[in-house]
Amino acid sequence: MYEKKTCCFTGHRPQKLGYGENTVQCDQLKQTLKKIIVSLIEKEDVTHFISGMALGVDTFAAQIVIDLKKEYPWITLECAIPCETQAEKWHERDRDLY
Repeated sequence: MYEKKTCCFTGHRPQKLGYGENTVQCDQLKQTLKKIIVSLIEKEDVTHFISGMALGVDTFAAQIVIDLKKEYPWITLECAIPCETQAEKWHERDRDLY
């Protein structure tokens, strides 16, 4: 029987990272996340990813998984949204991305 392996994401919110999204540090964080996710897919047979969809690391990881579906179409992303109003007070650009 096939065992489904899952990885869940949660992490710092943008204000806790200490740098903005359009910075070298954020780009490095996203590249590191991507390397880890690819490694989980290729070496650990992880096929299912779950994100809490909060701003910051949660949504960065979700975006990466969505982009990687082009190369690994069998992977799935589940959004574990804590409440219907999660994005209600966010900036419009963040709500659009959400």
